[in-house]
Amino acid sequence: MKKIVMFIGLITFLAVLSGCNSEESNSAEEKMDKNYFYIPNSAEGTISVIDPSKAETIDTISLGTEQASHGIALSLDGNELYTGTGFSGKSVLVIDTKTKEKRKEVKFDEGVHGIDLSPNGRYLYVSLNPGLGGEGGSLAIIKIENMEIIANVKTDNGPAHVAVTPSGSQVWVANVNGNSVSVINTQTNELIKTIAVGDVPNEVVITPDEKWAYVANVESDLVTVINVETLEAIKTIKAGDGPHGVTVSPNGKELWVSNNNSNDITVIDTQTLTTKLTIPTGSYANHVAFSIDGKWAYVTNRQSNDVLKINAENKEVTSKIQVGSEPHEISLEDYVSSISEPIEYTFEYASESTVSPTKGTPENVSLEERTRTTNANGVEIQALRLLPTDDTDGSKIDFEKYEVFQLNLTTHSGDLSSLNLDKNTFLVDERSKKQKPSEWVTISNDAHHPVYLVTYPKIEAPEISLKIENLDKEPVILIWNK
Repeated sequence: MKKIVMFIGLITFLAVLSGCNSEESNSAEEKMDKNYFYIPNSAEGTISVIDPSKAETIDTISLGTEQASHGIALSLDGNELYTGTGFSGKSVLVIDTKTKEKRKEVKFDEGVHGIDLSPNGRYLYVSLNPGLGGEGGSLAIIKIENMEIIANVKTDNGPAHVAVTPSGSQVWVANVNGNSVSVINTQTNELIKTIAVGDVPNEVVITPDEKWAYVANVESDLVTVINVETLEAIKTIKAGDGPHGVTVSPNGKELWVSNNNSNDITVIDTQTLTTKLTIPTGSYANHVAFSIDGKWAYVTNRQSNDVLKINAENKEVTSKIQVGSEPHEISLEDYVSSISEPIEYTFEYASESTVSPTKGTPENVSLEERTRTTNANGVEIQALRLLPTDDTDGSKIDFEKYEVFQLNLTTHSGDLSSLNLDKNTFLVDERSKKQKPSEWVTISNDAHHPVYLVTYPKIEAPEISLKIENLDKEPVILIWNK
């Protein structure tokens, strides 16, 4: 679980540019702007397609099975839906969102429960569950390009919902039968640690600044708070009766918990970890997610078979949307956000860390601090300075010898992949000495949204810059301090 449709951090930016022709106006970008989202109806094997502007179900996709998996994910361009067939079909399906036809199916030996997407849109993470009370379970890692299973990582018992950190460096899995969460390194596809939490943990969410993880424990009526740096559970928060779903607002300031048995949402201030209010819902509040702009929240109600649309500011329910039988996760949960302003956490233990020797070193600089964004000639540019813990798309890089950047560009018109950026992007020190790239890897060659992994010889200087020439009248300069 998390949040998608576009990503910010390892994030794709959308820029509305002049010159879009009528053909482009009907492209995936327009579809993404509409923010259609998808909800699996687990008891009948269907997917509800929701238009939030109309607050109604506009279509229903049949999977051809008796069940739908509880998790769901949407591709970054909105063209493919990744859903599962639960225990009845034991598979992951790739659905064309335009034609509603099945493009591909990946079969497993165990039931498919949670499904989540990497922030770069290249990998799918699927939890495989042996069933209620069963022992064992694992996380399947699928390369989306060919839907090939590249790894299968053993978790604790009964893995349920999945969450990827905003940087994409870790996957967290809630283990309902093991009373734990498993943390997996996406670089090595190996288990880092399994952390004991409350009883029947169903879902986990990581804050946009990657400082905290929150776990909803259904039978404990508690949310476990985990320090992401130390991987230690530091405290618990009282929620409602049967906390089942959990999400964080896009600005990181509020934690929303959906409670099965008390039929409500607990809204918690993340700065203080105090409850702000409780919002009544329909019967059996199941999962909760925010719209991309953070103005709306949506709650699935598993027994009343509907979705509530809630004004995130005044917390008032504005609409009820009928869906299928037993709705679960919302595809909006995969959207990755970033915080515009840092949050000063003041709750007990917030300032404590058991890994103090490395705190403050470059390896602990936040995603937000390492990201630079700008706009030049109608092109949105985002550059992320990578660390050894980040996803380098399978490339083996010696970070002691090289500086590495992920470069994302976005426009609605024109072919950005033809700009010869590899010949016009340099690493520059404070003396304006330019370094050419040692390696330029194309992660995505999309004409409107190219993504590159760029490596330079390391420069020992207090300040370094990326200099992009021939993109605008003046060079684009993005600066980082050591």
